[in-house]
Amino acid sequence: MTDDPFFAAPLTHRLGYLVKHAFHQLSGMLAEALEPYGVNPREVGVLSVIAADGEERSQHELAQLVGVDRTTMVALIDALEGKGLVERRRSAVDRRRNVVALTPAGIACQRDADRARIEAERAYLAPLDEQSAAALTETLRTLYLAHAGR
Repeated sequence: MTDDPFFAAPLTHRLGYLVKHAFHQLSGMLAEALEPYGVNPREVGVLSVIAADGEERSQHELAQLVGVDRTTMVALIDALEGKGLVERRRSAVDRRRNVVALTPAGIACQRDADRARIEAERAYLAPLDEQSAAALTETLRTLYLAHAGR
């Protein structure tokens, strides 16, 4: 990557270039914001899915919701369990099922880290007015949903 506008200018009109660099910029801001909580953006995403609606979910169900394969989810849950943020246990509804649940520390971490995530996203979007930021988010959601599962 170069700071020379001669090289960057033609690329700044390419969607792929812009999306890639926006992702890297935002990822760096999120990593920095979440560092005090000892989690990364993907882990906060998993914690948030677990916390979202109080439903019990297996690792397999979480993998589907987050959009990762089973092996990746096992590694994510192992890491979160190692940090004391989640636990694997039998379902209270169906004792034949194993589910993943937040620990008290996980509940606090998810709440606090998600606030930090929101602040980092707001800081990233600060150059845009509120309407433009909302439109960008909705546009990206539309594109994601239109191409999900391909």
